[in-house]
Amino acid sequence: MDKGFVMREGENGFERAMGILEMIYKLPDSLSEEDVEAAKNFVFPELQQTVIGLLELPADRELELFFFRLLLGVLKEAQNAQAEGKKLVFIPFTFPPEIFYSFDNIFPICTEIVGGLITNICYGQGERFWDYAMGMGLPDSLCSANTIGTMPFFMGPGLKADAIVYNSAGSCNPNAKIHAFASDYLGIPQFLLEKPVDESPRGRELFRQYLKRFIKELEEWSGSEMREERLREVMKKSYQAVELYNEFWELKKARPCPVPNIFSMTLLVLRSQLWGRQEAVDVMQKMVDMSKERLRKGEYTASEELARVYITYIYWLFDFYGYFTWMEKEGITILGDILAIHYFPEMDFSSKESMLEGLADITFDYPMTRQMGGESISMRWLDDIIYAAQDLGADACIFGGVHACKHTLGTAAYFRREMMKRTGLATLMLTGDVFDKRHTPMEMLQEEVKTFVDQVVARKKSQDKKKAKTAGE
Repeated sequence: MDKGFVMREGENGFERAMGILEMIYKLPDSLSEEDVEAAKNFVFPELQQTVIGLLELPADRELELFFFRLLLGVLKEAQNAQAEGKKLVFIPFTFPPEIFYSFDNIFPICTEIVGGLITNICYGQGERFWDYAMGMGLPDSLCSANTIGTMPFFMGPGLKADAIVYNSAGSCNPNAKIHAFASDYLGIPQFLLEKPVDESPRGRELFRQYLKRFIKELEEWSGSEMREERLREVMKKSYQAVELYNEFWELKKARPCPVPNIFSMTLLVLRSQLWGRQEAVDVMQKMVDMSKERLRKGEYTASEELARVYITYIYWLFDFYGYFTWMEKEGITILGDILAIHYFPEMDFSSKESMLEGLADITFDYPMTRQMGGESISMRWLDDIIYAAQDLGADACIFGGVHACKHTLGTAAYFRREMMKRTGLATLMLTGDVFDKRHTPMEMLQEEVKTFVDQVVARKKSQDKKKAKTAGE
């Protein structure tokens, strides 16, 4: 195998990433330290951070190997979907994939998951694809996640979608714009699901009508009706995963937290690409079982849990080891981000109508759509992060996201001030980009986070202990 992993004739970034990922089939189920070291040394330096980020810590190793093998299987299904007579549809990360799995002949692929794979697997990460977009004259105010995810399909050759979907106008405008542009440039139809900013029962009822219209349009385009039995089968799988998600959330409350940091990334991919399928249930079950076992044994990677942080926006995803593993080894627990906060209503499986109503509520309250598409971005975002941070016992928050997201950047100062006022939790503000290391290198993030924990979080915890001791005397 070419250690440089350069792009090959006839492939785009998606196919190249999958070709490289196939190396996981050659790894044994039970990896030794020597196996991990050999796997790391086999690949080029940028991919080494992915390999050790997933496999260095024994607590992560078994789950991540299991998860990526299942994920690769699903991506291969996407790759073969058109040959099997199915329609391949690009969807954004703000959209529940179970809607599309409920069709017999539609297969979804999340563009941000494609961008994440390329960034963490391909030589040069996602930079060549971002630079290609800039070379086309597209504005640098686009989001790197979905721009890197869609550019390989612009560049060709290889896989092309049959249609593209977005529901993010108002909640993620950069995503909406690049998906609309992709529709025009690639000459494929686009389907739009609008969300009213009205959060009253009237607004929710209007959204239910929009969703039904959206599904009807998909049915007419694909030539296939969404069958009630198929919908029920998918939604029951979805709710098996929901039960495990709720259990997983409760496990994160324990001190020290028994849930490895990298599982946060795993949950993000599961929800964006695999929800509604058996693979999501199987991986969630393993994540819960392994976390329970660590809780029972009192296992924690560092000698002490120094800080429990809630990421107020999105994890940085271009260096798994430098972000998730490094924090865990430093005694910093990552409790979640904005995309980890889901609201699942009680589901009535009795009829297609009742399931669609439940699905409409899930979509209405989907992360990002719920906050950035709400009546007030700052208030909805603040309320949800306060709920998560307090419920999970966070000591502090960290803001970091995408340079293009003017929604969050525009309200970040207000958010930090109100967070401190209402909860007493300090927020570290970081500028950079989740998918492009050229904005802020990981070494700078680590230095900022370490200084914040040492000088702000640790000092506050020490002061709180003194106050408690004085009050007890």
